[in-house]
Amino acid sequence: MNPILPPIEPQWTQPIREVVYERLKEALLEGRLRPGDRLVESELAQRLQVSRTPVREALRRLEAEGMLESLPRKGLVVKDYSLEEIEEVYSIRESLEALAAVQAVRRATEEELRHLEALMARIDILERDPRTPPRGIFEAHRDFSEACIRACHLPRLVQMIETFKGHMTRFRRVTLGDDARRRRVRDEHRSILEALKNRDEALAERLTREHIRGAYEAYFGLAGSSAPTPAAPPSLQPASEEVETP
Repeated sequence: MNPILPPIEPQWTQPIREVVYERLKEALLEGRLRPGDRLVESELAQRLQVSRTPVREALRRLEAEGMLESLPRKGLVVKDYSLEEIEEVYSIRESLEALAAVQAVRRATEEELRHLEALMARIDILERDPRTPPRGIFEAHRDFSEACIRACHLPRLVQMIETFKGHMTRFRRVTLGDDARRRRVRDEHRSILEALKNRDEALAERLTREHIRGAYEAYFGLAGSSAPTPAAPPSLQPASEEVETP
């Protein structure tokens, strides 16, 4: 079994502060550092075999991104999410990605659409191969989602969505770990791609909203009995009430 935080090898060509940041973030996103785990600067530096300065900088960045939090008498810990925070993240994600989908219909190039088709074909191949590890399928779906978002050609919107990437990666690892949900995601991504190719703004927006609401509901269904399944928050109204048919 791989250690939670293996030492950083000296041959890395990136600045050490970036390597430390990426190593810690990867451990958070992959669940090797779990909600409530206490992070002590000196201990992390010893594990990674680096000085404390790049560790301190990385922890500050991750705290600013909302992945860590400071608690009284505990110090810095991996953030756990309240019901309200999860609802907030999904609500904001729905609004931003629905806008990105509409803009992608308008702005995506034919080359980008061909690239999305290739990514979708790769997902199909991976899904059919029983040897594919869950991480491979997760990364393939992530690549498809990110390519769809980039196709909107609105850098500020892409940047805003990017700020939620860490939160959503933790949620997606729960939902895409379920075979039935993963099959639905594949079908939903295929439908969204067809809407983009057909330049159908209303359909692309509706399908994107439905996809994210499905992820929201699946998260609570799979996260465990301690997480209640609430009604959709106020911002998550039925798509038919939000999207006007042109």
